[in-house]
Formats: sequence, structure tokens, C-alpha cells
Amino acid sequence: MSYVRIFLFLLGIMLTACSSSDNQVDGRLIVSTDWLQEQMNDPTLVVLHVGTQEVFDSIHLEGARLIDPYDFTISTGDWRNELPGLDSIMQLLEAAGVNADSKIVLYYESEEIITRTARVFLTMDFAGWGERTYVLNGGLPGWTGQGLATYSGSEGSHPLTRESIGGEVKEVTILAHELNRQRWNQEYVIVDARSADEYYGEIDSTEMKGTRGHVEGAYFLDYHQLLSDQFPHMIKEDKELQKEFIKAGMNYRKTAVFYCGSGIRASLSYLAARHLGYPALLYDGSIEEWESMGLPQTSPVMEPWQKN
Repeated sequence: MSYVRIFLFLLGIMLTACSSSDNQVDGRLIVSTDWLQEQMNDPTLVVLHVGTQEVFDSIHLEGARLIDPYDFTISTGDWRNELPGLDSIMQLLEAAGVNADSKIVLYYESEEIITRTARVFLTMDFAGWGERTYVLNGGLPGWTGQGLATYSGSEGSHPLTRESIGGEVKEVTILAHELNRQRWNQEYVIVDARSADEYYGEIDSTEMKGTRGHVEGAYFLDYHQLLSDQFPHMIKEDKELQKEFIKAGMNYRKTAVFYCGSGIRASLSYLAARHLGYPALLYDGSIEEWESMGLPQTSPVMEPWQKN
């Protein structure tokens, strides 16, 4: 092959890559047990056990420190699971021994709190720590399933130092009225992370009309579809996640907006999207707020491709 042909071949590859990822952001946030084992001697590593004191005292990873995921959401008036203020988040991280140079790994103690762990990630992303925070795929069940070392009580603990750290708020959420304004904007794609029953709504048997349903124009991708069928404590491999996201209308030229009931389940969708480099936002008020505000819903069924 001539030098000219080689140059044109490489140029074509570069142009293709650029055209498909103009809006792509840094990802690779969901990490494997092999990756974490390689990082264990890194002095900047802070491993956070997301769960309960009872389980942590019984079994945890080397050097892990406990955080309660419920500390990373607050209730405001009628709304559950809202983002805390920046100062509150910084205090929680400082109490967990995070400092200005830390590289943070979150792991969930059980599959039941995968979504809560993803919500902790989103909260940390909001506080400007998303690029230095990772989530261990499989969590504690995946780690123990491979027969890797664990500790109990105070075993394997590392000295905890507490120092003041700074944070800077990042846009990770979208407000209801802004979402309503952007619903038909071709630069956005709205994705419902709830179950099929919730998304499609139901027929009122007395009035014979649709009730509930989804944000008008939203695609459907149950967050369970992001988890392994065989090992529900595992998030699917990247290529499988990509297939699910493409079916939900996502591409790198659009900002994906995820929602669910109150903002917890959709946090896993947000994490997986960020991991693959998609521009993503969470509608934190989710369907609870949307319904209460009387904003447009579709029920029992209207697929997004029917909206035009």
C-alpha cells in the first residue's frame, strides 16, 4: 500500500471517529475486580462500602470505609431523594476520609442497593468528583464470588485522616419546566427507567380511558435491562449496554435525560450512560413531580416514534 493510500486510510478512520463522538464525554467509570486489585496499593485510593453497619462489620474489602447511601439524598417538602447541598456532600466525603487527591471506588454490599450506589455516584458527580469516582461492577457479591480477600470488624482498616476538601457544582439534573420545553428538541432523548407496567400505564375500567403512563415523548428502558440476567448483581458488559441504549433512541449527538419514580432507579441509567461517554442528565423530580404539576403524559401507550 502506498504512503498516500495509508494516509487516506488513517485519515478516514480519524474522521469517522470524530463524527461519531463529537458530543462524547469521558467515561469508563464502572470497573472490574481485576482493575481494583491493581489499584489497591495506590495511596490515593479510597474504597467506600455502600451499605449498612451490620454488613460492614461482618464483611468488607481491605481498607474500606462505610457510607450510608441514604445520607446522600434529602427530602424537600413533597419530594423524596433530592440532591443535598454542596457543603453537606463535602462533609460526608471528608468524614469518609476523602481528600483533595483521592481516587474513590464505590462498591455496593448487595444487589438491592445497586441503584442507591449509582445515586451516590450521581451526587458525587454533582459535587465535581465524578471524574475521580468509580463503581465496582458486581460489588461485594462479585468480589466474594471470586474468592477474593475480605475482612471483618476493624481488620484491614487504613488510618483515616480528615481534611477540608473543595467541590464545584456540575450540571447533572434538569428541572421539570426545562424538560417540558426540550421534550421535542432533537438534541435530547428522554428515557423512562421504570417498569413496563409503569411506563405503559393502565386503562381506567370505569371511564375507559388511559391513566398514568409516561412523560410524553419518552422512550422506555427498564433499568433492570442494564443488569445481567444470569448475575443480577452485575452490570452488563459495555457492548450489551450499548445495544440497550441504542434501542432507547440514544446516540452521542443527543443528551439523554433519564427519569423514574423519584430519581433512584434512573441513577443507574445515568451511571451506565456516563460510563459509556454519553452526555446525560437526570430529571430528579421524576414522574412524582411531573404528575403533580399536570405536565403532558401519555397513557396507556404511545411509542416515541409515533409522536410525529
